[in-house]
Amino acid sequence: MALNIENIVAELKEATILELNDLVKAIEEEFGVTAAAPVAVAAAG
Repeated sequence: MALNIENIVAELKEATILELNDLVKAIEEEFGVTAAAPVAVAAAG
């Protein structure tokens, strides 16, 4: 089965926020990653 990016994007556009939240959680668990944005640290000086 070929991965079709256009179909994935179309499905995501139709998903609810709760469904997208569940998707993010599932991806985080499956691949051992987090979707948290990195925090920039200002240099002291």
